[in-house]
Amino acid sequence: MRRHLAGVVLAAMGLVLIVFLVPLVVLVQRDAEHRAMAMATERAEAIAALGGSLATRSLPAAPVDGFATSVFLPDGRVLGVPAERTPAVGKAARCEPVRGVTASGAEALVPVPGVAGCPSVVRVLATDEALRGESTKLLVLLFTLSAGLLLIGVLLAERLAKGLIGSVRDLAAVADRMAAGELDARVTPDGPGEIRRVGAQLNRLAIRVDHLVDEQRRHAADLAHRMRTPLTSLRLDIDALPPAHAPRLVHGYEALVRALDELIRAARRTASQSRGAGGDLTVVVRERVAFWSVLAEDTGRTIGSDLPPGPAFVGADPKTLAAMLDALLGNIFAHTPDGVPMRLAVRVAGGEVTLTVDDGGPGFPDPGVIQRGRSHGASTGLGLDIARRTAEESGGRMRLARSPLGGARVELVLGGGEGESGRRKRPYRWLNR
Repeated sequence: MRRHLAGVVLAAMGLVLIVFLVPLVVLVQRDAEHRAMAMATERAEAIAALGGSLATRSLPAAPVDGFATSVFLPDGRVLGVPAERTPAVGKAARCEPVRGVTASGAEALVPVPGVAGCPSVVRVLATDEALRGESTKLLVLLFTLSAGLLLIGVLLAERLAKGLIGSVRDLAAVADRMAAGELDARVTPDGPGEIRRVGAQLNRLAIRVDHLVDEQRRHAADLAHRMRTPLTSLRLDIDALPPAHAPRLVHGYEALVRALDELIRAARRTASQSRGAGGDLTVVVRERVAFWSVLAEDTGRTIGSDLPPGPAFVGADPKTLAAMLDALLGNIFAHTPDGVPMRLAVRVAGGEVTLTVDDGGPGFPDPGVIQRGRSHGASTGLGLDIARRTAEESGGRMRLARSPLGGARVELVLGGGEGESGRRKRPYRWLNR
């Protein structure tokens, strides 16, 4: 933008200067001719005043400072610079001064009065050297001033463009912060009126989006809170069951209540509050495998795990990681037959933390299942979307593949997080998109 504005100013000023310079150059040349003619006339009149006292060698035989002086005598001789006797000389011999511009330059012919008429004529010719000498100085001055004006214009345009770009960069920076989830970012109005109006509208947009997000967050929390009444009724029904079935149902009920509480807390958290210090993926996988092993045993499934001996910190908090794993494992239980094996693996290598979930089911019938809300049967299609968003919000990504067990593979590359001390434990990198 700075170069574009400077180029526009340079082109506009150049056009204006050309419009003014062309007539100025013509005027300068004409003024130079008039000045040279006046000097030639002055010299010719000064020599004519000497009259017959001019000696044969009293005049130079070559031009001096661009002026050639010639004296035509009655006997046909020419003193000074040799010159041809033109009709203008004959006219001047009739006591008529002559001035004009010829192919050789500007000449002035002054007759010398004598006893009988004007037998002698003094001719002073201003050559091209004299004409250029007068005009060159003015032309150099004109072009120097023009170049100075162009330079000043470009510098002013550069300064103006710098101010405009600074205001636009501030708008872009605030827009980037808003896109990153900082809905409290605001623009400080600065710059021209149009840019200030854009900044004010961007601030209004941020306030409106913040209000909409807060409203949706409250609605989600209210809907989740309404589920407490049927859950309370469910707990009463569980308490009324025979003791042999109660423990397992109570365990499932408590897990459901914990998930609901986390849903309410997550709905009430803002985007900035959601950015925690990260969590240990190894610990979370171990806990969720132990939780789902009870249901796996009832359905004849096996859950294998391959975990590293040390921690694997990623950029997602433990509750978010647990919700992600529950969504993936819940999909396997819901959409694969009983007895299908599954396996979870966490790998830390080359600065990357990768979680792989394999199963021995039929696999994914449609690659578009990764898109939110697209699935088959009674599924909502949100399970994989939860995993994908968790990976991307941590700075990683998700991809689907065929599992070595014969079914589907979900591979999540998670961005690095911070340890319990608040310091970054490992600068994890993630796969290139």
